[in-house]
Amino acid sequence: MIYYLIVDIKVDSAMLLKYKYKLKPHKRQGVIIANWLELARRQYNYRLAERLNWFEATRTPVNACPLNVSVVPIERIYQNIPEFRVHFGDGRKKDSDGNPITRKGDQHPNLVNGYVLWETVQLADLAQTKKLFREYKSIHSQVLQDVIQRVQTTMDNFSKPDKKGKTSGRPKFKGRHYYNSFSYPQLSNANIVKNANGRFCVNLPKIGLVALVYNRPIPTGFKVKTGTVIREADGWYISFTIEDKTVPYEVVEIQPTEDNSCMY
Repeated sequence: MIYYLIVDIKVDSAMLLKYKYKLKPHKRQGVIIANWLELARRQYNYRLAERLNWFEATRTPVNACPLNVSVVPIERIYQNIPEFRVHFGDGRKKDSDGNPITRKGDQHPNLVNGYVLWETVQLADLAQTKKLFREYKSIHSQVLQDVIQRVQTTMDNFSKPDKKGKTSGRPKFKGRHYYNSFSYPQLSNANIVKNANGRFCVNLPKIGLVALVYNRPIPTGFKVKTGTVIREADGWYISFTIEDKTVPYEVVEIQPTEDNSCMY
């Protein structure tokens, strides 16, 4: 007699939903939003080109040997990538004692076993982008950081197999009609407010209070996590990712008996 059962089942019960609302920006805000979207698209294409150029430079044809070996001089591959990145200030993340995990002057490698930590390299390079192209200073820093994270996700889907061993096709550059959103990775319920006229608005950092059609409230217990501004055929929308952590964390302990077990 063999009993088959599951012991100590742990359920992570946080619930994520998407709530989408129509935006009603005034003319100046509409110009800002459209400009940010175009700058985000250009940044996406530039960063994707960096990644694809590296990918091509460090690969050889499948009929050549050895595989995955650089076919260009190594000094050319790393010529624009510093070996280390230096923190110019204390990090925001803190340990259990309240001390910054990363401190001013700390050095961290950009290269590990010959591979470039592209996400961190490109995130650090955003400061240089703002120096060279002053128009990027107008964009909220987290919106630009999200562009880099999108590129990272795209390259991961291309280069790393999923659970079924499949990968996506080669990433494509985005034309004007194919890059339709930018995201604020950190918004909260406090960003949904009423203006002086009593109209519901979303407070978008560096853009201001943008009126929205608040046709359904955020459900009780849910917290806004992110906000994505989307361009559609009939105008602008915002999609909030909302999360509810109020469902209790469950641990199920089952003792095997003849009544609750499969018997073979």
